[in-house]
Amino acid sequence: MRDALRVMDEEAKVLTGRTDVDEFPMPVAEDWDEQVEKANKVAEVIDKHLDFEEGFQGIEMRPLRLCPEQRVSLVTDLSVVTK
Repeated sequence: MRDALRVMDEEAKVLTGRTDVDEFPMPVAEDWDEQVEKANKVAEVIDKHLDFEEGFQGIEMRPLRLCPEQRVSLVTDLSVVTK
């Protein structure tokens, strides 16, 4: 495991051009917490839409099973959450 971590550290130095990597693991994005929050909201909206449609259909709903009207409704709600 230590060898794998050492190799990853060396690869990070080569990829970033840095000779000193202070943080491990390296930060992925500056606004990581904000992105996670938005992703959670998006997942919640998708789950609510699918649960709502399951109530009418009586079967387990997946995004591919949505009709065009249902998809438009889902995308409209998602656009509100992601802005």
